[in-house]
Formats: sequence, structure tokens, C-alpha cells
Amino acid sequence: MGDVWGVRGTKARNARDILQYKRPDMQKVNRRFIAFLGFFIVFSGVVALVTWPFIRELQSPEYREAFSAWITGLGFKGVFVLFAIHVLVVVAAPVPGGPVQIFAGAAYGVWGGLFIILAACVAATALIFSLVRRFGLPLVRRILGDNAINTWSFLSNEKRTSIVVFILFLIPGTPKSFLVYLGPLTRLSTVQFTLVSVFGRFPAILSSTAMGYAAMQGNWVLFSVVFGLTALFGILGIQFKERILCLFRE
Repeated sequence: MGDVWGVRGTKARNARDILQYKRPDMQKVNRRFIAFLGFFIVFSGVVALVTWPFIRELQSPEYREAFSAWITGLGFKGVFVLFAIHVLVVVAAPVPGGPVQIFAGAAYGVWGGLFIILAACVAATALIFSLVRRFGLPLVRRILGDNAINTWSFLSNEKRTSIVVFILFLIPGTPKSFLVYLGPLTRLSTVQFTLVSVFGRFPAILSSTAMGYAAMQGNWVLFSVVFGLTALFGILGIQFKERILCLFRE
């Protein structure tokens, strides 16, 4: 397997390893699933604690009107501040961006918030690419550590890097901020990686801005449906992430 960034990559599993992976011990699988589920619940709880005070206030029509007037009064400054905050969220891996995305949807609507967040992702990706291409592997090692570099070394397979990166960004539960720092170490150009990662991020960001917009409109049925679907796909992503990664490592 290729070794683009000078680190010994994860070796492909042999046939026996693959067979053992396909027929795992169910007790281990159950324990792993419970652990992942617990992590997801804790993570969701943290996000809920951060966003709930704002969402609770949005239940009041008076607050929604005041919030809308405040956003209108900010003008372009509000867009710039939100843009800058999300750039920092992406750069400061692994800070979760969900709360900022929900706020973006509440403030600027589903598509306006989506555009601002995607623009911030593009800017942050370009910034990270320029830094990593300038300072190389030592910078990534200092930020992520050797373990992360070795874990994701299969990205050095140049024949399918674009497809793999897209799927990894699409799967809930993958450390997307880490992937942005590893992207410059592959043979993908800045434009290629940015386009692939943006399309991969699109569903998750859209669901977050939709929740923010639904809360702003007082449409709690839509909010609950989107939240429920997001949680479901998150659990499934966590459950099957390792199996998908195993296919990429072969």
C-alpha cells in the first residue's frame, strides 16, 4: 500500500483476518455497540446542553421576533461573525460544529445558514491545506498525534482517495476535523479535497440548519423529526463505521 506521508500505513488484512472480522464474537460486538451508543448519548447530551437554552427561548414567539430583529440589525456583520466562528471550529479540531450550525439555521434560514457554514468549511479547509502543505507532517503529528496518522494511513491509496474521503465525511461519527488535516498529506489537490469534503458534509449541515430553522419558526414537529432522523443515522454510523473502514483498509 502507498505511503504518501512517510508513515507506515495500516497493512491490508489477509483472508483469515477478513473472515474473522465478518464473523465476530457477538459478545464483543454487543459491548462495542453499547460503548459507541453510550458515547453517542453523552455527545448528544453535551450538544443538547449547549443548544437547549437557545432552543428553549425560541419556544416563545416574542423571543423569536426579538431574535429576528436582532439578526436583521446586525446586517453583514452577523454573517461575518458566524462565518469566522465556524472557521475557528473547523480549524480547532475536534470542536463540534453542530451548535453553530443550528444557530446558523435559526438566524439565516435553512439555505442561508447552509451557505454560510459551507463557505466557512471551504475557507477553513483552504487555510489548513496551506499550513500543512507548508509545514508538512510534523505539524499534523503535533496536532493529531501519531496514532491518528497511523489509523488513517489507508488514505494514501491514491486510486480511490476521493471516494473514500467522500464516504468518510458522509458517515456520522467520523472525526471530520481530523480528516481535513490529513487531506493535504494525500495526493488530492486543495480544490479536489474541498469539493469532496463539502459534498460529504452537506447532509449533516443541512439537517442542523433545518433544525435551527424549524425551532425559529416554532415548528417543533419538523424539529423533532429531523432530530430523530439525525440521531438514528448517527447511531447507525457509529455502529457500522468500523466495518466500512475495514473495507477501505483491505
